[in-house]
Amino acid sequence: MTENWSKRIRRKLAAVLFTASLVLITTACAAPPGSGDPAADGGVHTRHGGAVGTETKSSPEAGTKNETGSTAGEEPEASDGSSITVLCSQGWVKDAEKELGKKFEEETGIHVDYQIIPADQYQDQLLSRLNGADAPDIWGAQSGFALETVYNVTGNAVDLSGEDWADAYSSFSATQTGVKGVNYGLTYFDTTTDYYMVYNKKLFSEAGVSVPATWRELLEVCEKLSSKGIIPIYEPVGDGWHVLMLLTENMQVLDRIDPGLIDKLNKNEITFAESVNMVKAVEQLRELAAKGYFGENYLSDMIDKADEQLASGKYAMCMLKAGAIRAIVENEMNTGGYTEEDFGLFLLPVLDNNYLNVHPAGPSRFIYSGSDNIEAAKKYLSFLCRRESVQYMIDHSTDVENLPLDVGQRPSYSRITKEFLDGYDEENSGMVLQDSVLYFNEQWMDINADLSAMFTGDMTALDVLKGIDDRRNILADAAGDENWK
Repeated sequence: MTENWSKRIRRKLAAVLFTASLVLITTACAAPPGSGDPAADGGVHTRHGGAVGTETKSSPEAGTKNETGSTAGEEPEASDGSSITVLCSQGWVKDAEKELGKKFEEETGIHVDYQIIPADQYQDQLLSRLNGADAPDIWGAQSGFALETVYNVTGNAVDLSGEDWADAYSSFSATQTGVKGVNYGLTYFDTTTDYYMVYNKKLFSEAGVSVPATWRELLEVCEKLSSKGIIPIYEPVGDGWHVLMLLTENMQVLDRIDPGLIDKLNKNEITFAESVNMVKAVEQLRELAAKGYFGENYLSDMIDKADEQLASGKYAMCMLKAGAIRAIVENEMNTGGYTEEDFGLFLLPVLDNNYLNVHPAGPSRFIYSGSDNIEAAKKYLSFLCRRESVQYMIDHSTDVENLPLDVGQRPSYSRITKEFLDGYDEENSGMVLQDSVLYFNEQWMDINADLSAMFTGDMTALDVLKGIDDRRNILADAAGDENWK
């Protein structure tokens, strides 16, 4: 039964991807791949001082320690392949993978040094190291358009098309980690599901509310929850990456209410700031914060506290992966005896969205083309793709219900996940904004910072969108996109 359900999910994804490809086929091809020299592609300087395609000025200072205790940015010792470095953003390497790393070392003698960088610093540090002398053996990045426009994947990564796991790797994911039919990466993240609003059914019942289908209904739900002393939404703005999800995971509604908008954005025929609906959507996020529906500490709240905050019953909902429900129930703060049946999923109705978000891109691994340990790095990726390794990830990571590989694993989709996703067919699903619009995902952290500034009154919704447009202009120019000339 699980296998058949998984196949239905893949068919749904295939249909959405095919539709999206029709929109992008005449626009994405306009941007040529990187020249092979990162510095030759120009760059857009970010809020944090980084640069797209050029050496960044915000390289890590000597002595800055990562989560493993290694020094990020130090000149590495010459390696004979007995040790490899894996550089990733915070949250991209699960504890289960670190355990697999230990098993890999026991089997091969190759030590895996995981270097984890805070999300708001990661892109700058990665670009600095790729352009310097201390590039990691394996580097992580979000798959999708940014691989060409920001990371010059054709010059900075090894062709993995012929690896022993290539045939088992999802063709949808391979499209996102590849360029012109050549695959350069491995998405080791559950892209078979996405982020949805996880909510506490008991708290909703206590407040006398039901799942909202419109924005007006959502505001009514939040107000009634607040009147009961329940904080409606846990929104970890402090992490610097999460709040934008509230917008992008629901913007598949844009092309339904404004047909052709995505195509126009990709052809530079309209800007984000000129879209009335985009202005309205960003303003709706501001409204949630202004009304106090994120609580008092949202600007410093962190995503790693989401499970315990929902388990405590202090907050009613949060945008999380579907599999997070199990982690919430198992959290020690669950003193109220909540079970998995006490939680459910729904779509945040920004712009009254009721279309399921499909998101085939995700955190992926790439082997640095200049590494002295390419073969050792390949062995590590191959080890991760074994059936027993994939199954270990599923069984020991609460928010991983499956991985984009077909090696005979048993997915762990819960009944809640299945029933929720079964409520949406291809006609009622759509690609998330960052996977359908060019030159957007590259500026993810900057947009999050701008949204935070909007919440504090330092920017308006229109300012946020103008900032996106300005950075898109720089990115498109660096890519040589004919639609921007």
